[in-house]
Amino acid sequence: MDVGIILLFDGQPGNTLADAGETARRIESMGFAHLWLPDHIVLFERYAPNYPYSSDGLPPLGPRQGWYDPLFGLAAAAGTTTRLRLGTNVLILPQRNPLLLAKQIVALDHLSAGRVDVGVGLGWSPEEYAALGVPYERRGARADEYIAAMTRIWKDELAAYEGEFISFSDVVALPKPVQQPRPPVLVGGQSPPALRRAARHGDGWISWMLPAEEISPTVGRLENACAAVGRDPAHVRRIHGFTYTAPEAFQTYADAARAAGADEIAVLPWVPDRDPGDVIAEIANLSAAMGAAMSK
Repeated sequence: MDVGIILLFDGQPGNTLADAGETARRIESMGFAHLWLPDHIVLFERYAPNYPYSSDGLPPLGPRQGWYDPLFGLAAAAGTTTRLRLGTNVLILPQRNPLLLAKQIVALDHLSAGRVDVGVGLGWSPEEYAALGVPYERRGARADEYIAAMTRIWKDELAAYEGEFISFSDVVALPKPVQQPRPPVLVGGQSPPALRRAARHGDGWISWMLPAEEISPTVGRLENACAAVGRDPAHVRRIHGFTYTAPEAFQTYADAARAAGADEIAVLPWVPDRDPGDVIAEIANLSAAMGAAMSK
C-alpha cells in the first residue's frame, strides 16, 4: 500500500508556488508515492452548515484562508520530480469548463511524462457554485457528462459529445495525453451517488475522512456498485484520504485501509502548532516502518 501527501500551497512564506517544486522534490526523496493538491476556486468567510465531514457541518477553514489553483502547483512539481505521481484531490469538476480542463490536464500529463491523476468531485458548497454562476442542482449529472466529454477529447481524433450540459462535434484537440486511453480519473466521495459514479466512470475512487471502522463497509458498497454495472471492482483503484493527528492514529488508519484492500492512503499533514515539515518527516518514518513490516 502506497502513502501519498496532501498539501496546501497557500502563498505564505516558504509555501508559495515558487517553493512548490522544491517541496515536491523533498517529498519524492522521502519515498512518498503521490503529491495531492486540493481545489477551491473561491472560498468564503462564512458558510451554511453543509460540510459533510464535521460534526457541526462547518469546514475546518480559517477566516482568511485560501490556496493556489492545484494545476499550477502540480506543474511546478512536475519539473522537479521524476517518479512522484501528481494528483488533484479533488477538482470540483462541475465548476470547470471540461474542454479547457481537458486541455490543461494534457499539458500536465506531458510536463510530468505521464504521472498525472485527475481526482474529481462535486464539492459541498452552494455558496461557491453561486459565486461561479454554476447551478448547484444536478451537479452530479453535470459531472458525469464532463467526465464523458473529457474522455472523448482525450481519446478521439475528431471528438464529439452531445449532452444536456455540454455538446460539441468535430473538435480537434491535440496533442493527446501521454497516458492512454486517458489520464486516470479518480472519483471522490463516499455517498451512494459518488460510489455509483466511481463504479461507472472512474479509474479509481478517493474517500475522505472515513472513520477507520467505516472503511471496510464503504468499500463493500463500492464493490456492490461495481457489480451492479458489471464491472470488476479490482480494476478500481482505492485511495483513502485523512488528516494526520498522531502516530497511533496513523497506524490504526493504515491498518484498516490495508485490510480493506486500499492501494494508497493520502495524508494531510495538518497538525496545529507543529511545523508541517516535521510532520511530513514523521509520516515518512512511519511509512518506511510500515513498508518494512509488510515485507517481512
